[in-house]
Amino acid sequence: MTIGSFDAQPDVRSPALQDDDFGVESLAQSVGRAIDETKSRTLRVYAPTLLGFIMLFDSWDSVVIAYVLPSLMREWDIGPAAGGLLISSGYAGQLVGAIILGQLAERFGRMPVFKAAVVVMGLLAVVCSLCPGYVSLLLARFVQGIAIGGALPVSITYINELAPRASRGRYFAAFQFITISGYAVAATASAFIVPHFGWRPMFAIGALPLVLVPVIGAILPESPRWLASRGRTADMNKALTKLGCRSVPVAEKPIPSQSNQSISRKNPIRELFRSNLRQRTIVVSLLWFLTSYVSFGLITWAPSIYVSNFHIGISESLRYSAVGTFLFVLVIPAIALIIDRVGRREIGMTGSILSAVALTALFIGVTPQIGWLVALVMIGQFFTAGCSVILWPYTAESYPTAVRAAALGWSSSLARAASMLTPLAVGGLLALTDSVQVVFSVFAFLSFIAACLWCFFARETANVSLDEVD
Repeated sequence: MTIGSFDAQPDVRSPALQDDDFGVESLAQSVGRAIDETKSRTLRVYAPTLLGFIMLFDSWDSVVIAYVLPSLMREWDIGPAAGGLLISSGYAGQLVGAIILGQLAERFGRMPVFKAAVVVMGLLAVVCSLCPGYVSLLLARFVQGIAIGGALPVSITYINELAPRASRGRYFAAFQFITISGYAVAATASAFIVPHFGWRPMFAIGALPLVLVPVIGAILPESPRWLASRGRTADMNKALTKLGCRSVPVAEKPIPSQSNQSISRKNPIRELFRSNLRQRTIVVSLLWFLTSYVSFGLITWAPSIYVSNFHIGISESLRYSAVGTFLFVLVIPAIALIIDRVGRREIGMTGSILSAVALTALFIGVTPQIGWLVALVMIGQFFTAGCSVILWPYTAESYPTAVRAAALGWSSSLARAASMLTPLAVGGLLALTDSVQVVFSVFAFLSFIAACLWCFFARETANVSLDEVD
C-alpha cells in the first residue's frame, strides 16, 4: 500500500522531489536515509531515553492500582467484586484510548496527541490521589486509562519512525526497557510508600511526567516520516534539522495531489482490513490477543495459584511474584542482544514454543516438586513476556506510515481486551472445574496456536525499510 491509495487531502501543499517520477515515496525514502545516517545524540540517545522515562510512568499508572487496592478495600470497606471492577475500569479506558488516540495520531501527528495524552494522564493521577470515595476513583481511573492506553501505541509509533534501520530493534528495546521498568519500580516503591504514607502518594507520583512535557517540545519534533507522508516538506526538514539530521533537498514542482493523499478523511481502522492488509492484520490481531491472554493470565493469577493450588504461603508467593515481575523486565535486554541479528519472527516463534512446552508440563503434571512447578510458571511468564515485547516492533514494522499508529492502537486495544477477559475466564474455569491443570492446558494450547501463526503466517520485518512497507 502506498500513500496514494488514500484519498484525503494533505494538510499543506509542498514541493516534490528532484526526481518527481518517484513522488512522495522517494521523499519518504530520503527521510529514512537521513535518519539512518545521522549520529546525533538527540536522535540516538535523547529521544528513546526521554520518551522511555515518561512512559515508565505510563506503566506505573497502569499497574499502581494492584498495589493500593488492599489498602483501599480496607479503608473503604469494599469487596473483591468492587475491587475487580476498579481494576477493570482502568483497562477499559486503556482499550478505548488505544483505538481513539491511535487514529488521532494519524490525523494530527504523533507529538500533539502524545503530549496531550501525557498531560491528561498526569492530571488524572493527581485527581486519583484526591478522590474521596469509590465511585469517583472508578470514573477517574477510566478517564486516566484512556490517556494511558493511547500514549503507549503513539509513543511506540514515534520511536519506531525515528529508529535507524540497522539497529531498530536495539533502539526500540532501549526505550521499551525503560518503559517496562515502571512495573518493577511500582512494585518496589509500594512496599515502602504504602505502609508509611498510605495509598494516595502512589497515585500522585504518576503526575511527575507533567514537568517533562515542555522538555519534549523543546527537544523532540514531529515525526519526519509522518510529515513526509503528509507532504509537509518544510516542516519535515525543520524536524530533521532539530534531530541533527541533514535536510532533504526538494524541487520547486508541486507534488501531484494523488501521490500525497492521506487517510484523514477515512477510518484508519477500516483501512487495516482492506484487501492488501487484511491477512496481515488478522495474523497480527490474533498474535496480540493470544499472547496477551496468556501473559496477563499468568501475571494476574500466579500469586493466587501459588497459594490456592501449590499451597505456598502468602509472603512466599508474593516474593515469587516479584521475581516474575523482574523477569518480565529482564526479558527486554535479553531480546535486545539478538533482535537485530536473529529477527522478530524467530524470537516470537521460539518464545511461543518454549512457553507452550512449559505450560504443557504444568498441565500434565510432570513433577510434584513445588520448586519445579514455580520454575515452570516463571519460564512460561518469561517467554510469553518476550513474545509480548517483540510484538510492538513487529507490528510497527508491518504497516506503512499512513496507518502505523492506528495499527499499534488497534493491537494495543486487543491486548487490553485480553487483560479484561483473562481474569473472568480463568476465575470461571477454576470455579467450574476446581483444577488449575485445565487453566494451564488452555494457556498451553493458545501458546501453541501463536507459535503456528509465527511459523506459517508471519513474515520477517527485521532490517526492512519502513518507507518500503506496503
